[in-house]
Amino acid sequence: MTTIVWAPGDLVVASNEGIDVRFAGVEITAEIPEHIQRAPGERGIRVHLACVTSPATMELHVNYMKALEAWGEQREMHGSDKVGRPPVMPGDVVLSAVKANITDNHDTEYLLVAGRVAGTGSEWDGSWVFVPEPPVGVKHLTIEVTLNGELTGKSCRVQLD
Repeated sequence: MTTIVWAPGDLVVASNEGIDVRFAGVEITAEIPEHIQRAPGERGIRVHLACVTSPATMELHVNYMKALEAWGEQREMHGSDKVGRPPVMPGDVVLSAVKANITDNHDTEYLLVAGRVAGTGSEWDGSWVFVPEPPVGVKHLTIEVTLNGELTGKSCRVQLD
């Protein structure tokens, strides 16, 4: 279990495309995607983020659903090989530019090994997975957020219990 020691009061750590992105939590987990080829049972860190629901996200979602429906109709009429890929989810556009860097009081090097943004049922959510698990003796993790590779100036610090 982790406890937030400090973070922005509203938990907003980035803004992209007019959408605020908030820190939604961090966990130490053994759920590392299998394709990463880590040792069985190896644990890591998963950082969660979510877009703040707003009139802008609702409008983007409605427009996306209309575009997806139109794409589906074109696909039925002309065949899947003629219409190209489906429209990109707006959450994917917003969240894919946001990344994190993790540091601790032991100078551990954390490697980003997986991430996911948007998807059916999680249209406005994302997460990153880092390895290794924090070593024994690490008391705090500091998570600094970047947008398009530049620090946002927002960070969160969590205490490991």
